[in-house]
Amino acid sequence: MITRPQMSGAAAPPADGRRVLMIEQGGRGGVADYTGELTRALGADGFQVCLATAADHRYQPAPGVSVCGVFHYVRGHTRLARWARRSGLGPLANGTRFLLAIPRLVRLSRRAEIVHTQGWEFDPLGVLAIACLRLTGVPVVQTSHNTFDRGRSWDGTHRALARLTTRTIVHTQADLARTPPQADGRVVVIPHGEYGSLAHSGGTVDREHARAALGIGADAPVTLLFGQLRPDKGLGDLLAALTRVPRLHVLIGGQETGALAAAAGQLSSAELAGRVTVREGFLEMTEAAQLFAATDTVVLPYRIASQSGVLLLAYGFRRAVIVYPVGGLVEAVVDGETGWICARPDVDALVDALKASVAAGWAECRRRGEVGNTLARERYAWPSAAARTGEVYREVLAGG
Repeated sequence: MITRPQMSGAAAPPADGRRVLMIEQGGRGGVADYTGELTRALGADGFQVCLATAADHRYQPAPGVSVCGVFHYVRGHTRLARWARRSGLGPLANGTRFLLAIPRLVRLSRRAEIVHTQGWEFDPLGVLAIACLRLTGVPVVQTSHNTFDRGRSWDGTHRALARLTTRTIVHTQADLARTPPQADGRVVVIPHGEYGSLAHSGGTVDREHARAALGIGADAPVTLLFGQLRPDKGLGDLLAALTRVPRLHVLIGGQETGALAAAAGQLSSAELAGRVTVREGFLEMTEAAQLFAATDTVVLPYRIASQSGVLLLAYGFRRAVIVYPVGGLVEAVVDGETGWICARPDVDALVDALKASVAAGWAECRRRGEVGNTLARERYAWPSAAARTGEVYREVLAGG
């Protein structure tokens, strides 16, 4: 049986300083943003959190949270690192460094009462890490931010992770059907937290100035595709739809992981000349704030999804969203109030939604963005996420 813990009206019991080892590998990006907010809320709830992450992390100090730089990566910051990446040796080097970090993770786990992992860059190595951690006798909770595979299937690895972990946390009801049967009875749904404070950290950006800096007309309707630019994020569908939505301008921002290369022919077409602006690379929140300030809507034509931090970041910036009806995306969108849900996950339906947003105009898009911001603060508050997570910890430690 798959269960979902419900929040009671009563306040959660104090954490009594219980020690948690939180493991998040990257130190930057979407999962790191999530982990930073969650650990801050857990620290405020009384937990003592040791966060094991990348040595070059970008976490900010928080009460009750200590950060340990455990993982060392070839990021391309040095001449040798750039050579390794160009030679295709980056994954091998990073995998070797991950293996060298496992003994330190084990040492840190011996000081903790519970270990909580935020997913792995390469799941087979994650299985090895958790197996080593379990040898210390400390229970392990894992959060599966995505319950699907991109490219190669890792079903056997997911089954192994489910066997090794005491609880699996997912973010949406839609994720429940995609968890391995080995996790039955030990899966809980804790919704992704809101990103209002993360958006606020980007500073206040004037809409008119942002558009001028990006070379976009003040009156042009604009939609933004933001985040990791993977082929499954629907860039090709968006560009195909753009040819059928007059006047619309598309902003694209994020780190290239295959989507721009796959859509190179569309991006270079004369039909889209002057209608697409690309800001490629890892974007600081100040840079992201400029893109969100310039847009009317944020589009998420994902072909497959669990949840989306980008969607909640859009709400944090008070922007309406346009989503495909896949995975858990529809659980966070109120059609007609916080954005538009496409009738189907295809180009024709996307064209209809984009045209509807253009016809609605900036005032209506802004209204829906404000409603989305309110919904996020009420439904996805971090204290609630931390309280639910604390309940999972207490249940595990009590032998539940």
